[in-house]
Amino acid sequence: MRIPELTEEIKLPIKLQKKYNIARIALHVVFAVAVLFVSFRILFPTVPFDFNMNTPTAIKNTMTAARLEETGQFPTGRVVESNKTLLFNASPLGQFSKAEITITTDKNSSSIEDAQITTQKSYQAFLYPTGEPVGFADGTLLSTTDGNYYIVSNGLLRKFANTDTILKMGYPKSAFTNVSTEDLKLNKQGDDISDVSNYPDDTLFLIDNNFYQLKNQQLSEFVSAQAYLSQFETVSAIAKNVDFLTKYETSENQSGFADGTLVSSTDSVFLLTDGKAFPIENEVTFGVMGFDWNDVIKVGSDELSAYAKQKQFTDDNPHPNGIIFFDQATDETFIVSNGKKNPITNKPVLATFSKRKKITVDSSQAAKKDSCILKKKMWSSNEFTCEISLENLT
Repeated sequence: MRIPELTEEIKLPIKLQKKYNIARIALHVVFAVAVLFVSFRILFPTVPFDFNMNTPTAIKNTMTAARLEETGQFPTGRVVESNKTLLFNASPLGQFSKAEITITTDKNSSSIEDAQITTQKSYQAFLYPTGEPVGFADGTLLSTTDGNYYIVSNGLLRKFANTDTILKMGYPKSAFTNVSTEDLKLNKQGDDISDVSNYPDDTLFLIDNNFYQLKNQQLSEFVSAQAYLSQFETVSAIAKNVDFLTKYETSENQSGFADGTLVSSTDSVFLLTDGKAFPIENEVTFGVMGFDWNDVIKVGSDELSAYAKQKQFTDDNPHPNGIIFFDQATDETFIVSNGKKNPITNKPVLATFSKRKKITVDSSQAAKKDSCILKKKMWSSNEFTCEISLENLT
Protein backbone atom coordinates (compact mmCIF):
# COMPACT_ATOMS: atom_id res chain seq x y z
CA MET A 1 0.00 0.00 0.00
CA ARG A 2 1.37 3.39 -1.00
CA ILE A 3 1.14 6.20 1.54
CA PRO A 4 0.71 9.58 -0.14
CA GLU A 5 3.23 12.36 0.57
CA LEU A 6 1.36 14.97 2.57
CA THR A 7 4.21 17.43 3.26
CA GLU A 8 3.68 19.46 0.11
CA GLU A 9 0.00 19.81 0.89
CA ILE A 10 0.60 21.34 4.38
CA LYS A 11 0.31 25.13 4.39
CA LEU A 12 0.68 27.31 7.44
CA PRO A 13 -1.70 30.15 8.11
CA ILE A 14 -0.35 33.58 7.17
CA LYS A 15 0.31 34.54 10.82
CA LEU A 16 2.22 31.33 11.50
CA GLN A 17 4.19 31.72 8.28
CA LYS A 18 5.44 35.13 9.46
CA LYS A 19 6.38 33.70 12.86
CA TYR A 20 8.13 30.78 11.19
CA ASN A 21 10.15 33.06 8.91
CA ILE A 22 11.10 35.33 11.81
CA ALA A 23 12.18 32.30 13.89
CA ARG A 24 14.25 30.95 11.01
CA ILE A 25 16.00 34.29 10.49
CA ALA A 26 16.63 34.57 14.24
CA LEU A 27 18.13 31.07 14.25
CA HIS A 28 20.49 32.00 11.42
CA VAL A 29 21.48 35.20 13.21
CA VAL A 30 22.19 33.33 16.47
CA PHE A 31 24.26 30.77 14.57
CA ALA A 32 26.22 33.50 12.77
CA VAL A 33 26.88 35.37 16.02
CA ALA A 34 28.03 32.14 17.68
CA VAL A 35 30.42 31.42 14.80
CA LEU A 36 31.81 34.96 14.97
CA PHE A 37 32.21 34.73 18.76
CA VAL A 38 34.05 31.40 18.60
CA SER A 39 36.22 32.64 15.74
CA PHE A 40 37.05 35.82 17.65
CA ARG A 41 38.03 33.79 20.72
CA ILE A 42 40.25 31.57 18.60
CA LEU A 43 41.89 34.44 16.74
CA PHE A 44 42.01 36.80 19.74
CA PRO A 45 42.14 34.61 22.86
CA THR A 46 41.71 35.98 26.39
CA VAL A 47 42.93 34.40 29.60
CA PRO A 48 41.36 35.50 32.89
CA PHE A 49 43.41 35.62 36.11
CA ASP A 50 41.85 36.15 39.52
CA PHE A 51 42.94 36.52 43.12
CA ASN A 52 40.79 36.89 46.22
CA MET A 53 42.57 38.55 49.14
CA ASN A 54 40.07 36.95 51.52
CA THR A 55 41.16 33.45 50.49
CA PRO A 56 44.83 33.78 49.49
CA THR A 57 45.52 30.03 49.59
CA ALA A 58 42.44 28.94 47.61
CA ILE A 59 43.08 26.66 44.63
CA LYS A 60 40.76 28.74 42.45
CA ASN A 61 43.16 31.72 42.65
CA THR A 62 44.87 31.77 39.25
CA MET A 63 47.20 34.62 40.21
CA THR A 64 49.80 33.39 42.68
CA ALA A 65 52.30 34.44 45.31
CA ALA A 66 50.64 37.67 46.45
CA ARG A 67 53.23 39.44 48.61
CA LEU A 68 54.55 42.81 49.65
CA GLU A 69 57.69 43.80 47.75
CA GLU A 70 59.23 45.16 50.95
CA THR A 71 58.80 41.99 53.05
CA GLY A 72 58.09 39.18 50.61
CA GLN A 73 55.11 38.22 52.82
CA PHE A 74 51.35 38.35 52.37
CA PRO A 75 50.08 41.63 53.88
CA THR A 76 48.92 41.30 57.48
CA GLY A 77 45.16 41.63 57.76
CA ARG A 78 44.96 42.01 53.95
CA VAL A 79 45.89 45.67 54.39
CA VAL A 80 48.25 47.24 51.86
CA GLU A 81 49.52 50.59 53.05
CA SER A 82 49.70 53.48 50.60
CA ASN A 83 53.50 53.48 50.51
CA LYS A 84 53.80 49.71 49.92
CA THR A 85 53.87 47.67 46.70
CA LEU A 86 51.82 44.51 46.27
CA LEU A 87 53.19 41.90 43.86
CA PHE A 88 51.45 39.05 42.04
CA ASN A 89 52.56 36.38 39.60
CA ALA A 90 50.63 35.23 36.53
CA SER A 91 51.62 32.79 33.80
CA PRO A 92 49.65 33.35 30.58
CA LEU A 93 50.86 30.92 27.91
CA GLY A 94 50.93 32.54 24.47
CA GLN A 95 51.32 36.01 23.04
CA PHE A 96 48.90 38.73 24.16
CA SER A 97 48.58 42.37 23.13
CA LYS A 98 47.19 43.88 26.32
CA ALA A 99 46.23 43.27 29.94
CA GLU A 100 43.06 44.66 31.44
CA ILE A 101 43.28 45.04 35.23
CA THR A 102 40.29 45.40 37.53
CA ILE A 103 40.59 45.73 41.30
CA THR A 104 37.60 45.58 43.62
CA THR A 105 38.22 46.93 47.11
CA ASP A 106 36.22 46.59 50.31
CA LYS A 107 33.40 49.11 50.59
CA ASN A 108 35.10 50.92 53.47
CA SER A 109 38.59 50.98 51.91
CA SER A 110 40.34 54.14 50.83
CA SER A 111 40.17 54.98 47.13
CA ILE A 112 43.01 53.57 45.04
CA GLU A 113 42.25 55.80 42.06
CA ASP A 114 45.44 57.06 40.38
CA ALA A 115 47.46 54.16 41.81
CA GLN A 116 49.96 52.71 39.33
CA ILE A 117 49.92 49.15 38.00
CA THR A 118 53.18 47.86 36.48
CA THR A 119 53.88 44.69 34.48
CA GLN A 120 57.20 42.95 34.04
CA LYS A 121 58.03 39.66 32.34
CA SER A 122 60.63 37.05 33.24
CA TYR A 123 61.02 33.85 35.22
CA GLN A 124 59.73 34.43 38.75
CA ALA A 125 62.99 33.36 40.34
CA PHE A 126 65.04 35.65 38.09
CA LEU A 127 63.06 38.58 39.49
CA TYR A 128 64.12 37.63 43.02
CA PRO A 129 66.30 40.18 44.82
CA THR A 130 70.03 39.71 44.31
CA GLY A 131 71.80 38.12 47.26
CA GLU A 132 75.42 37.81 48.28
CA PRO A 133 77.99 36.28 45.90
CA VAL A 134 78.34 32.51 46.19
CA GLY A 135 81.50 30.91 47.58
CA PHE A 136 82.94 27.46 46.96
CA ALA A 137 80.58 24.56 47.62
CA ASP A 138 81.00 22.11 50.49
CA GLY A 139 83.41 19.31 49.66
CA THR A 140 85.54 21.41 47.29
CA LEU A 141 89.30 20.85 47.58
CA LEU A 142 91.47 23.90 46.88
CA SER A 143 95.15 24.80 46.75
CA THR A 144 96.98 28.10 46.34
CA THR A 145 100.28 29.02 44.73
CA ASP A 146 101.80 29.66 48.16
CA GLY A 147 101.57 25.92 48.95
CA ASN A 148 98.46 25.86 51.15
CA TYR A 149 95.67 23.29 50.84
CA TYR A 150 92.04 23.68 51.90
CA ILE A 151 88.71 21.92 52.07
CA VAL A 152 85.33 23.68 52.22
CA SER A 153 83.49 22.17 55.17
CA ASN A 154 80.06 23.36 56.35
CA GLY A 155 80.58 26.53 54.33
CA LEU A 156 83.91 27.30 56.00
CA LEU A 157 87.34 27.30 54.42
CA ARG A 158 89.53 24.97 56.50
CA LYS A 159 93.27 24.84 55.87
CA PHE A 160 95.32 21.67 56.22
CA ALA A 161 98.23 22.18 58.62
CA ASN A 162 100.74 21.03 56.00
CA THR A 163 101.19 18.87 52.92
CA ASP A 164 102.06 15.88 55.06
CA THR A 165 98.61 16.09 56.66
CA ILE A 166 96.71 15.69 53.37
CA LEU A 167 98.94 12.80 52.32
CA LYS A 168 98.46 10.92 55.60
CA MET A 169 94.69 11.43 55.41
CA GLY A 170 94.67 10.16 51.84
CA TYR A 171 93.38 13.21 49.97
CA PRO A 172 94.50 12.93 46.32
CA LYS A 173 96.66 15.96 45.47
CA SER A 174 95.32 15.83 41.92
CA ALA A 175 91.81 16.57 43.26
CA PHE A 176 92.80 20.02 44.55
CA THR A 177 91.87 22.96 42.30
CA ASN A 178 94.50 25.69 42.20
CA VAL A 179 93.10 29.17 42.91
CA SER A 180 94.42 32.54 44.03
CA THR A 181 94.25 33.72 47.63
CA GLU A 182 91.83 36.40 46.42
CA ASP A 183 89.43 33.68 45.25
CA LEU A 184 89.27 32.27 48.78
CA LYS A 185 87.75 35.44 50.26
CA LEU A 186 84.21 34.39 49.36
CA ASN A 187 84.30 31.70 52.08
CA LYS A 188 84.75 32.43 55.76
CA GLN A 189 87.78 30.92 57.47
CA GLY A 190 87.39 27.93 59.76
CA ASP A 191 89.79 26.04 62.04
CA ASP A 192 92.95 24.48 60.63
CA ILE A 193 93.08 20.69 60.20
CA SER A 194 95.93 18.96 61.97
CA ASP A 195 94.41 15.78 63.46
CA VAL A 196 94.95 13.13 60.77
CA SER A 197 92.66 10.67 62.55
CA ASN A 198 89.54 12.83 62.24
CA TYR A 199 88.17 13.89 58.88
CA PRO A 200 86.32 17.19 58.48
CA ASP A 201 82.67 17.23 57.40
CA ASP A 202 82.01 17.08 53.64
CA THR A 203 85.00 14.84 52.94
CA LEU A 204 84.18 12.40 50.13
CA PHE A 205 84.95 8.68 50.24
CA LEU A 206 84.79 5.70 47.89
CA ILE A 207 84.10 2.52 49.87
CA ASP A 208 83.37 -0.83 48.21
CA ASN A 209 82.41 0.97 44.95
CA ASN A 210 79.94 3.21 46.78
CA PHE A 211 80.37 6.96 47.30
CA TYR A 212 79.89 8.63 50.69
CA GLN A 213 80.07 12.15 52.11
CA LEU A 214 80.79 12.89 55.75
CA LYS A 215 77.90 14.95 57.18
CA ASN A 216 77.72 15.83 60.89
CA GLN A 217 80.40 13.21 61.41
CA GLN A 218 78.18 10.52 59.88
CA LEU A 219 78.75 8.79 56.55
CA SER A 220 75.94 9.64 54.15
CA GLU A 221 75.86 7.28 51.18
CA PHE A 222 75.02 8.67 47.74
CA VAL A 223 71.93 7.10 46.18
CA SER A 224 74.03 6.18 43.15
CA ALA A 225 77.31 6.85 41.41
CA GLN A 226 75.60 9.19 38.94
CA ALA A 227 74.14 11.16 41.85
CA TYR A 228 77.68 11.64 43.14
CA LEU A 229 78.93 12.56 39.66
CA SER A 230 76.26 15.25 39.32
CA GLN A 231 78.31 17.22 41.86
CA PHE A 232 81.87 15.89 42.13
CA GLU A 233 84.65 14.22 40.19
CA THR A 234 85.60 10.62 40.98
CA VAL A 235 89.16 11.68 41.88
CA SER A 236 87.85 13.85 44.76
CA ALA A 237 86.86 10.77 46.80
CA ILE A 238 89.33 9.09 49.16
CA ALA A 239 89.42 5.31 48.58
CA LYS A 240 88.89 3.32 51.78
CA ASN A 241 88.44 -0.32 52.77
CA VAL A 242 85.09 -1.62 54.04
CA ASP A 243 86.55 -1.59 57.57
CA PHE A 244 86.38 2.22 57.42
CA LEU A 245 82.57 1.98 57.79
CA THR A 246 83.11 1.04 61.43
CA LYS A 247 84.95 4.29 62.16
CA TYR A 248 81.87 6.48 61.59
CA GLU A 249 78.18 5.92 62.06
CA THR A 250 76.22 5.55 58.83
CA SER A 251 73.50 8.14 58.36
CA GLU A 252 69.92 7.14 57.57
CA ASN A 253 69.74 10.09 55.17
CA GLN A 254 71.26 9.49 51.78
CA SER A 255 73.02 12.09 49.66
CA GLY A 256 71.42 12.76 46.29
CA PHE A 257 71.83 14.61 43.04
CA ALA A 258 72.83 18.25 42.78
CA ASP A 259 69.88 20.55 43.51
CA GLY A 260 68.12 21.48 40.29
CA THR A 261 68.86 18.17 38.54
CA LEU A 262 66.32 16.88 35.99
CA VAL A 263 65.73 13.11 35.99
CA SER A 264 63.34 10.74 34.23
CA SER A 265 61.78 7.59 35.62
CA THR A 266 59.13 5.49 33.84
CA ASP A 267 56.96 8.04 32.00
CA SER A 268 57.66 11.13 34.12
CA VAL A 269 60.33 13.81 34.38
CA PHE A 270 61.18 15.12 37.84
CA LEU A 271 62.96 18.20 39.15
CA LEU A 272 65.06 17.29 42.20
CA THR A 273 65.92 19.79 44.93
CA ASP A 274 66.28 19.85 48.73
CA GLY A 275 65.45 16.15 49.01
CA LYS A 276 62.17 16.61 47.10
CA ALA A 277 61.07 15.36 43.68
CA PHE A 278 58.67 17.55 41.69
CA PRO A 279 57.00 15.83 38.70
CA ILE A 280 56.92 18.32 35.82
CA GLU A 281 53.36 18.87 34.64
CA ASN A 282 53.81 18.32 30.89
CA GLU A 283 56.03 19.05 27.88
CA VAL A 284 54.69 22.60 27.58
CA THR A 285 55.71 23.44 31.15
CA PHE A 286 59.09 21.78 30.58
CA GLY A 287 59.70 24.02 27.58
CA VAL A 288 58.42 27.35 28.92
CA MET A 289 60.48 26.95 32.10
CA GLY A 290 63.66 26.86 30.00
CA PHE A 291 64.62 23.21 30.54
CA ASP A 292 66.52 21.15 27.98
CA TRP A 293 65.72 17.49 27.23
CA ASN A 294 69.45 16.84 26.81
CA ASP A 295 69.91 17.60 30.52
CA VAL A 296 67.53 14.87 31.72
CA ILE A 297 69.22 11.95 33.49
CA LYS A 298 67.55 8.53 33.42
CA VAL A 299 67.32 7.05 36.93
CA GLY A 300 65.99 3.91 38.55
CA SER A 301 63.15 3.70 41.04
CA ASP A 302 65.64 3.11 43.87
CA GLU A 303 67.37 6.43 43.13
CA LEU A 304 64.07 8.31 43.00
CA SER A 305 62.71 6.67 46.17
CA ALA A 306 65.25 8.63 48.23
CA TYR A 307 63.25 11.79 47.42
CA ALA A 308 59.91 12.87 48.88
CA LYS A 309 57.47 13.16 45.98
CA GLN A 310 55.71 16.52 45.75
CA LYS A 311 52.77 17.95 43.80
CA GLN A 312 53.24 18.77 40.14
CA PHE A 313 55.66 21.47 39.07
CA THR A 314 53.72 23.88 36.83
CA ASP A 315 54.48 27.15 35.08
CA ASP A 316 53.04 28.90 38.15
CA ASN A 317 55.93 27.62 40.27
CA PRO A 318 59.17 29.59 40.62
CA HIS A 319 62.41 27.77 39.84
CA PRO A 320 63.58 26.10 43.07
CA ASN A 321 66.89 26.13 44.92
CA GLY A 322 69.87 25.01 42.86
CA ILE A 323 68.67 26.28 39.49
CA ILE A 324 71.36 28.30 37.69
CA PHE A 325 70.54 31.23 35.40
CA PHE A 326 72.94 32.54 32.79
CA ASP A 327 72.18 36.16 31.84
CA GLN A 328 73.15 36.50 28.18
CA ALA A 329 72.74 40.30 28.34
CA THR A 330 75.39 40.78 31.03
CA ASP A 331 77.33 37.49 30.85
CA GLU A 332 76.54 36.93 34.54
CA THR A 333 75.57 33.71 36.31
CA PHE A 334 73.21 33.32 39.29
CA ILE A 335 72.07 30.43 41.45
CA VAL A 336 68.63 30.38 43.09
CA SER A 337 68.73 30.00 46.87
CA ASN A 338 65.99 30.65 49.43
CA GLY A 339 64.12 33.42 47.62
CA LYS A 340 67.19 35.14 46.21
CA LYS A 341 69.34 34.87 43.12
CA ASN A 342 72.94 34.79 44.26
CA PRO A 343 75.60 35.84 41.74
CA ILE A 344 78.51 33.54 40.97
CA THR A 345 81.13 36.20 40.33
CA ASN A 346 84.24 34.10 40.72
CA LYS A 347 85.40 31.99 37.74
CA PRO A 348 86.96 29.21 39.87
CA VAL A 349 83.70 29.04 41.86
CA LEU A 350 81.74 28.90 38.61
CA ALA A 351 83.95 26.03 37.44
CA THR A 352 82.81 23.96 40.43
CA PHE A 353 79.22 24.35 39.16
CA SER A 354 80.15 23.26 35.63
CA LYS A 355 78.29 19.96 36.01
CA ARG A 356 74.99 21.79 36.50
CA LYS A 357 73.07 22.94 33.45
CA LYS A 358 72.13 26.59 33.05
CA ILE A 359 68.88 28.26 31.99
CA THR A 360 69.47 31.21 29.69
CA VAL A 361 67.77 34.49 30.61
CA ASP A 362 67.97 38.08 29.38
CA SER A 363 68.00 40.86 31.97
CA SER A 364 67.51 43.51 29.26
CA GLN A 365 64.12 41.97 28.49
CA ALA A 366 63.28 41.41 32.16
CA ALA A 367 63.98 45.09 32.85
CA LYS A 368 61.25 46.23 30.43
CA LYS A 369 58.12 47.49 32.17
CA ASP A 370 54.81 48.99 31.17
CA SER A 371 52.27 50.62 33.44
CA CYS A 372 48.83 52.18 33.65
CA ILE A 373 46.93 54.35 36.13
CA LEU A 374 43.84 52.99 37.83
CA LYS A 375 40.58 54.86 37.30
CA LYS A 376 37.24 54.34 39.00
CA LYS A 377 34.72 52.37 36.98
CA MET A 378 31.58 54.22 36.01
CA TRP A 379 28.62 53.56 38.32
CA SER A 380 30.88 51.85 40.88
CA SER A 381 32.40 53.22 44.06
CA ASN A 382 34.90 50.43 44.74
CA GLU A 383 35.97 49.09 41.33
CA PHE A 384 39.04 50.47 39.60
CA THR A 385 40.45 49.52 36.21
CA CYS A 386 43.14 50.28 33.66
CA GLU A 387 44.67 48.72 30.55
CA ILE A 388 48.34 47.97 29.84
CA SER A 389 49.90 47.26 26.46
CA LEU A 390 52.00 44.08 26.42
CA GLU A 391 53.70 44.76 23.09
CA ASN A 392 57.08 45.36 24.75
CA LEU A 393 56.82 42.17 26.79
CA THR A 394 56.40 39.63 23.99
